[in-house]
Amino acid sequence: MPIIIRSTTKCLAPNASPAVRFAIEDLHRDLHRTLEPSQSEGASIELVQQQMAAESYLVSVQHDSLKLRAGDDFGFIYGLYAISRELLGVHDLWFWNDQPFEQRAEVEVPDDLKLTSKPNAVRFRGFFINDEVLLENWRVSNDPNLPWRLTFETVYRLGGNTVIPGSGQRGEPHLQLARQMGLYINQHHACPLGARMFSAAYPQLEPKWPEQQERFEGLWQEAVAADPGHRTLWTLGFRGQGDTPFWQSDPRYTSDESRGRVLTQIITRQYQLVQASWPGAPCVVYLYGEVMDLYCKGLLQLPKEVITIWSDNGFGRMVSRRQENWNPRIPSMPHGSGRKGIYYHVSFYDLQAANHITQLPNDPHRLARELETVLESGGNTVWIINASNIKPHVYLLSLIAALWRDGQIDVDQATHSYIQRYFGSERSEQIASLFEQYWRVAIPYGPHWDDHAGEQFGNYVARTLIHQLLLNGRTADDAAPALAWMTQAPTLSQQIAYYYNLVEPAAARYRQLGERITKVSIQLRQSGNRQAARLLDDSLGLSTQIYRRSLAGAALVCQALQAAQKEDYQHAFYYAGLAREQYQSCNAAMREREHGVWGGFWANDCLTDVKESAWVCTQLMGYVRCLGDGPHYNLWKREFTYPADEKNVYVLTNMENHETDDEIFHAMKRAWQA
Repeated sequence: MPIIIRSTTKCLAPNASPAVRFAIEDLHRDLHRTLEPSQSEGASIELVQQQMAAESYLVSVQHDSLKLRAGDDFGFIYGLYAISRELLGVHDLWFWNDQPFEQRAEVEVPDDLKLTSKPNAVRFRGFFINDEVLLENWRVSNDPNLPWRLTFETVYRLGGNTVIPGSGQRGEPHLQLARQMGLYINQHHACPLGARMFSAAYPQLEPKWPEQQERFEGLWQEAVAADPGHRTLWTLGFRGQGDTPFWQSDPRYTSDESRGRVLTQIITRQYQLVQASWPGAPCVVYLYGEVMDLYCKGLLQLPKEVITIWSDNGFGRMVSRRQENWNPRIPSMPHGSGRKGIYYHVSFYDLQAANHITQLPNDPHRLARELETVLESGGNTVWIINASNIKPHVYLLSLIAALWRDGQIDVDQATHSYIQRYFGSERSEQIASLFEQYWRVAIPYGPHWDDHAGEQFGNYVARTLIHQLLLNGRTADDAAPALAWMTQAPTLSQQIAYYYNLVEPAAARYRQLGERITKVSIQLRQSGNRQAARLLDDSLGLSTQIYRRSLAGAALVCQALQAAQKEDYQHAFYYAGLAREQYQSCNAAMREREHGVWGGFWANDCLTDVKESAWVCTQLMGYVRCLGDGPHYNLWKREFTYPADEKNVYVLTNMENHETDDEIFHAMKRAWQA
């Protein structure tokens, strides 16, 4: 006889740890979400402790109950979420993809049910919730902590066990919840050991080594003593008072040898402090940016038990990251002896060309092959995935989680499974085609397969070009030094032309993709599948709109700057106003997707910050109006607001208040768009 699971089903676990109780609460929530209220008693789910391999579980029917057997907290947690997924139909990304639920009366569980775990390909695996500005000011059910609980739940549902719960000291408010939920804690590479920043603890002192060694060690010892330790991956290292090399604030260290010597000394001391308190605790060093360079030159000597974390460049390629105009692309595929892992981005923030609020625009087949090579190269101890605000990146996160579980993936099959799971089978082939077109239309700004532009390219580069024009003044044509990574063009006008030739055709490609997405969305709605249509608009549709609007704005910025350089200030003003409208519409597109629980989610877009792009366009409008309409600001008023027979009659400068920039811009639109 099958046993019956009903909404009244209870988990029996009198000795469950606090971490397991979080998962039990989630399962009870899922029972009530998916099953109708019942007066009948449902079969119980009993948690049974027994000797088993770490993180493993077995779910089976025994007598009149469902038994979940495991040997540790992780096994019980994964088993509880397996019951939710396999018996109740709650998908791993249910929250982020707005999975709808239709309640059933009950679930019959056959006698021969067996839900079993298998070993994961990666030992420590999880998310770095970094650049988390969308999560920071957003609430679910008026609870600012609930987004974080749901995030940590998602780590578990995807088979993860590790988290960095926020950016540096901004993560501290969420650290306790992550610990309570039983996750392994790792630390930001800029905050070794999770210690307080020196400049925060001692704002009046310069953070110099070795002069302040005693104070630095005091902060490290404080962090080690405050941590429970048993579920911590300790990050060792030494950066500046922020995410920068330490020698930027201490220029005495001019040679690679001196820098490597300091890092070796500090990392060794940190390792000793950790091991003195927590013998055998795993310690990691992030070979990121400048540290990668020193390590590959043999100038960084690490304790042999330290796990080396090799990092991608922010775009999914295992090479060193570009920092400002320095881009040596040093291979960073794990190699050498010892235990190894990776720090890998689906979201990145570089103030140049990365993606932060949109899905990574690189070929997922390439990304999967890169990660499979990581495993083939021995990088299977730690995977920390920079997931930023989760929602824009759930598709790739699902693929990466499959890799950390299974060690390999068929991307096409996984993509179709993802689409059918969250969008349904209707028009799944069309939706899969849209996913493929998304990375095919991306801007190739460099020669490598990973050199595809994220949405920051349409914002930061445009703002930099505007800044340079204002800095140059009316006559100079000096190139923006900060854009040498993009082009070696020797003048600003050539930089503008180069950029325009990238963004203008790309805006058209994204417009066409957006039209295709809208067509499929309409077809889904017409057939009654409103949930799939809304999800398509929220995910791929929104990313595409952000690119379309940002790049259209960037192209208009180029036209404005080119007109300004020709002293055609009216058209410079006009194009800058049109560019501002595109960036404003980009922000509006995000805010329009804030339905239901997502109210306010996109409000704090402050890193890419399309609103700032609009504001910078406003500054350009004011500047060129000053040049073309000043000092009395009545010439454009006459041209665009006076009737023809009064434009050239100068009895008085003006008979009405001067128009604002917005009023002049709208008058131009009426005249030129008639």
